[in-house]
Amino acid sequence: MRISIGIFCLCLFCFLNCKPADLCNSADTSSRCGILQLVLQKPTPSNSPGVPHCSPCKMFVTATTYNASLGGIIGADNKCTSDANKPPSGTYKALLVDDANRRACTSTNCTSGGVTEHIDWVLAPNTSYVQSSSPSTIIFISDVNGVYNNNLTNLISVTAAGIWTGIRNNPSWDWLTDTSHTCSFWTDSVSANCGTYGVTSWTDSRSIAITSAFGNGGTLNNLLCVEQ
Repeated sequence: MRISIGIFCLCLFCFLNCKPADLCNSADTSSRCGILQLVLQKPTPSNSPGVPHCSPCKMFVTATTYNASLGGIIGADNKCTSDANKPPSGTYKALLVDDANRRACTSTNCTSGGVTEHIDWVLAPNTSYVQSSSPSTIIFISDVNGVYNNNLTNLISVTAAGIWTGIRNNPSWDWLTDTSHTCSFWTDSVSANCGTYGVTSWTDSRSIAITSAFGNGGTLNNLLCVEQ
């Protein structure tokens, strides 16, 4: 009888004081539960869309000129990376669009969809862009849509240069891709009047796209490179 009472008391003690086993330890990535938690976990992006690592961000015009066969958008970015005018630090991409691999806007100045209209776009919202040779010289401050639609505060570069862009001039800022004038996605060095370009001696939209003028595929222009 005493043994039975002892066993009963021991069971009662365990029931009141013992906690149920943790059947789901999310920290244990070797368990089924831990693996499930790892799969369902939302990643934290290291480079959120539209958020630059630089502030302010530098811009430079390449020392080298190129015909319109740039090797596409990736080829143009690589040319920015290897150019003699590139500052010693920072990642740079070409301000160049083809509407498939890189795009600024699908509506005038991205007023309809804002930054959701971008594809691998090189400008970030509400960011100061400066001359790489004179970092205190602000060229412009982008708007909430990651573009700009007023006269530039200062020239893109002191030395005038033509720059391939693929941007349309309407004849004012609109940041739409001129899809008929990207020189076959920047792979054509032969066709006449195939690409849009800007001239850096202007402070209005002609700095990005000259109105009703197009460069031949064989024309030698620079690239405008933007820090990311």
